[in-house]
Amino acid sequence: MAYLNREDRHAAIVQAAMRVEMHEGIAATTVRRVASEAGIATGQVHHHFASVGQLRAEAFVTLVKASLGQFAARHHALAAEDQLMRVLGYPQDEQGKRETRLWNEAVLLAERDECIRSAFALCMSEWHQATVRVIEAGRSNGEFNAGDSAEDIAWRLIGLVCGLDGITQFESLRVTENEILRHVAAAARSELL
Repeated sequence: MAYLNREDRHAAIVQAAMRVEMHEGIAATTVRRVASEAGIATGQVHHHFASVGQLRAEAFVTLVKASLGQFAARHHALAAEDQLMRVLGYPQDEQGKRETRLWNEAVLLAERDECIRSAFALCMSEWHQATVRVIEAGRSNGEFNAGDSAEDIAWRLIGLVCGLDGITQFESLRVTENEILRHVAAAARSELL
């Protein structure tokens, strides 16, 4: 890798960690793997991050923020109900499926890694705020007409999505993406229409 100043080197390491996380998972995001992906020595990674947990957490937060930013740019012209479904993660393309696997892995890792726990809480808050913005915009333009607070509705819908995503891990229950879409759409309509 060519000479980079401290900030640019840090950003390049985070970008490499993001690529590893997206394609191989958070647990696979080791110092050695990220250094290899970035084309640098492992010492450079250690120089920028006090722990692998810190590196994983920063990459996860950066991925989530980028995903939410892309959501806002791509879907702002959709009807509010369609925007709501998409901010909640459905329907899923391949990137969405990778992101869902990443969120599910982060939940598990958060139990034993304080850096991931803090990152997960921050990301959950960011997701909640993005969902609130969609609900409030839908209310402003007359597409949604719910009486409860946008914050409460957003938490209930996010909770439903997280629970249904977790259930999909058990193939014997046969909860498919179409089932999740059906349940989330019904809950959203009940809350907002």
